[in-house]
Amino acid sequence: MNESLIRKFCESSHRKLIVSIVTILLGLAVLTPLVDEYFDNKESRRALAEELENARQTAEQLPSLEKQVAAVVAELEILEGRSVSEDTVSAYRTRLVDMIRESSCQIRRLDLAQPIRRPWKEGDSPLVEGNKSDSSGKATPFSLERRGIQLSVSGRTHDIYTLLERLQKDTTLAHPERLQIHSDGQNGETVTMELEMLLFALSRQSS
Repeated sequence: MNESLIRKFCESSHRKLIVSIVTILLGLAVLTPLVDEYFDNKESRRALAEELENARQTAEQLPSLEKQVAAVVAELEILEGRSVSEDTVSAYRTRLVDMIRESSCQIRRLDLAQPIRRPWKEGDSPLVEGNKSDSSGKATPFSLERRGIQLSVSGRTHDIYTLLERLQKDTTLAHPERLQIHSDGQNGETVTMELEMLLFALSRQSS
């Protein structure tokens, strides 16, 4: 290194300022990467702390969510128990025959039609036939099974009313479409009831 340059620097009246500036520049050169690393680590710790807080809140909410899921599952099982699908139609027919006999009525006709299936949408109505549904709801993975039933029974007026009370109390998802009662004889002691109903069930569509 040139000795004259060093001598000039040592004799210069601005050497303290020069030393200070050089020191500051060197300090900035060293500290700048450390500052960047500090803020990067700080942001990482903040993100991790946020994730940890979210995980803690989720863990705290888990028992409540489990209860909600259990309630929905229980409600779904109840609704499934009230529906009449291909698997349960035979059992429903047997139960219906038992209700008729326990009411002291006689069966004249009992016809269960084959189900008509269509896609089920959110906000849909089971009373809409076939593809006439105008629901703008989103598609669901389920199909609606809609089955008609025609029933004709005879008995005393009191027994017919007893049967109607039993049908009303029955929890099956059934919708009455037509009901007609007419007398069989001149004395009016025996009457015939004609009843048409719709039975419903939801089934998951096959992929």
